[in-house]
Amino acid sequence: MNPVFRLEKKYLILCLIGIGLIVFLILELTNKYSLTVALQGDPVITLEVGTEYKDPGAKARYKGSHLPFRNRKVKVTAAGSVDVNKLGTYTITYKASHRGLSSQKTRTVKVVDTQAPVITLKSDADNYTLPGAEYKEEGYTAKDNYDGDLTSSVEREEKDGVVTYTVTDSSGNVGKAERKIVYDDRTAPVITLDKTAASVYVGDTWEDSYSAKDDLDGDVTSSVKVDGKVDTSKEGTYVLKYTSTDAHGNTAQAERKVVVKALPQNDPENPKDKNKIIYLTFDDGPGQYTAQLLDILKKYNVKATFFVTGQFGYSNMISREAQEGHAVGVHSMTHDFKKIYASDTAYWEDFADMDMIIVKNTGRPASIMRFPGGSSNTISSFNPGIMTKLVKEAGERGLEYFDWNVSSGDAGETQDSNQVYQNIIDGVQQQAASVVLCHDIHPFTVNAMEKTIRWCLENGYTFEPITPGAVECHHPVNN
Repeated sequence: MNPVFRLEKKYLILCLIGIGLIVFLILELTNKYSLTVALQGDPVITLEVGTEYKDPGAKARYKGSHLPFRNRKVKVTAAGSVDVNKLGTYTITYKASHRGLSSQKTRTVKVVDTQAPVITLKSDADNYTLPGAEYKEEGYTAKDNYDGDLTSSVEREEKDGVVTYTVTDSSGNVGKAERKIVYDDRTAPVITLDKTAASVYVGDTWEDSYSAKDDLDGDVTSSVKVDGKVDTSKEGTYVLKYTSTDAHGNTAQAERKVVVKALPQNDPENPKDKNKIIYLTFDDGPGQYTAQLLDILKKYNVKATFFVTGQFGYSNMISREAQEGHAVGVHSMTHDFKKIYASDTAYWEDFADMDMIIVKNTGRPASIMRFPGGSSNTISSFNPGIMTKLVKEAGERGLEYFDWNVSSGDAGETQDSNQVYQNIIDGVQQQAASVVLCHDIHPFTVNAMEKTIRWCLENGYTFEPITPGAVECHHPVNN
C-alpha cells in the first residue's frame, strides 16, 4: 500500500476519534440526569385484617436524557410498617438517592374487615320441642375474625317455627344463622302408682289409686285403662295392668300386684313375743258406739277390758262384753267426781251400784276396777287424802285397780282418729306390757280401732284382757 495513503487513513481515524470525543463532550455537558422511583404493584393495596402482608417493593433508576448507556439502577429503602391485626390505613415510603439526586414514592395499605361474624348453632339430634311450647334454646356461639367472641351480642327472634340469629361486628358486617325448630312429642305419659305392690284383707274394699301425667297433654289420669280385677272376697294375688296413651300415640304401662290375705287373728294362746302384750282398756261406757267396737274386736279375736259406768244407759252391752270374753271392771256408776270423792262411803256406795249392774249382766261381781281419773288424779284434792284411803281400801276389799301406761289421747287431747291411732302405736312401742287408755263413748276412738289392731297384729303384738295379777299398772297417788 502507498505510504501516503496509509498516513492519510491514520489521520482520518484520529480525526474521527477526535470528532467523536468532541461530540461526547458536547452531549455530556448538555446531558440532564434524573432519579426516578417506581412502585411495583398497586399504589393502593386493600388487605383483609389478619392476613399476611407481602410488600411488592419499588425500583429506582438513575438516567440521562442523551446518553442512555449512562442509566443505572439505584438502591431503594422503604420506611413504614403495616399491622395486619389492626384496622387502619398505613403508608409505606420508598426513597432513593444518587449523586445529589433523591426521589420517593408512597404506597397506601388499607387493613379492612369485610368478613361477617360466624354463628355456630349447637344442636342435639334427639332434641325436640313440644307442639305449642316455646323453643328451649340449645345454645350457640358467635365468633368474628377481628372482634373475637360476639356470642353475648347475638340477637334471636323466634317466628313461624324458625329461630333467626343475628350479630353485627364493629365493622358493620352482619352474620346470620337460622334454626328450624323440630316440633314433636316422643315422651309417653308417666303413670304413678301409690304402691307397686299392695295388700288388703279379705272383706276389705279395694280402692285403686293412681295418676298419669303427660308432658304435653297434662293430667291424663281419666284416660288410663286398667286391666284386671281384685276380688276381695277370697285370698289370692291379683295383677292389675295400667295403660296410658297420649294424643301422639306414646304409650306407658305399669303393673301392680295386689295380695288379698286373710284377716290377722289375735292368738293369746300363742303370743309371738311375750314382750309385746297389749291390754286395750275402754272407760266411761257402755255407750252408743260400744256395739260397733265389739264387732271390730270380734272380727280380730281381740279381747279387751271395759271399765264401765252407768251414765249412758247401755247396760245390755255389759252382758255382750262378758259373753264375748272381754274383762269387765267397775269405773263408777255416775262418774260424778264431786259426788264419788266426797267420802270413802260415797265412793263405795257408787261402786256398789255399778257392781250390781255388772252382776246382773254377767252373773258375778267385778274383781278389777279403775278409779275415775286414775289413782293419780288431783281432781279429788278437794277432799285431802281420799285417794290414799281408797287405794288402801280397795286392796282390803280384794279388788285390784289398774291405771295405764299408754294414752290414746282421746280424753281431751284429740278428736282425730288418725292421731288416736298414732298415739297408741307410738306408745306401745315403748312398753313391754302396754295398758292402753281409751274411751268407747267417742266415735273417733272406735273408728281408729280397726287400723290400730291391724298394725299391732302385723307387728307381732298380742292382745289380752286384764285379769287379776296379769299385769301391774299403778300411778303414783297424788292425794
